[in-house]
Amino acid sequence: MRNEADLKNAIERFVASLPREASPAAEQRALARFRALRKPRSRVWAYAGGIAACLVLSLVLGIEWQASQDRPQRAGQAVPASSLAAAGFIMLPYGQNDVPLEQAVIVRVKMESATGSIDADLLVGQDGMARAFRLVE
Repeated sequence: MRNEADLKNAIERFVASLPREASPAAEQRALARFRALRKPRSRVWAYAGGIAACLVLSLVLGIEWQASQDRPQRAGQAVPASSLAAAGFIMLPYGQNDVPLEQAVIVRVKMESATGSIDADLLVGQDGMARAFRLVE
């Protein structure tokens, strides 16, 4: 028991001899270290915020672009030729009428002739081939 009491007294004397406050130099070193550790985090948050803003912007632009497309029907459903005729499209002779038109894209083109220019819509299939056209007034 004597060893424990001696150890306890030695620890109490050591604690009593320590200063109650840190020196100004130690305080400045601690503050400098804290500030150095804080800077990278603010950059990480800035980068993460920028990436999140880009993702949100690309999502909004993608939705707007998809909504602006003039598609005959939703992608994944075959479009019958009768509905294309009702929309004013004229089927092209090489348009492969036996192949279902699942993912169609309408492309606006300007055709030049000797008398002037004409706007037309081309219906392009998922294979990249033009299937039908219509004249735009």
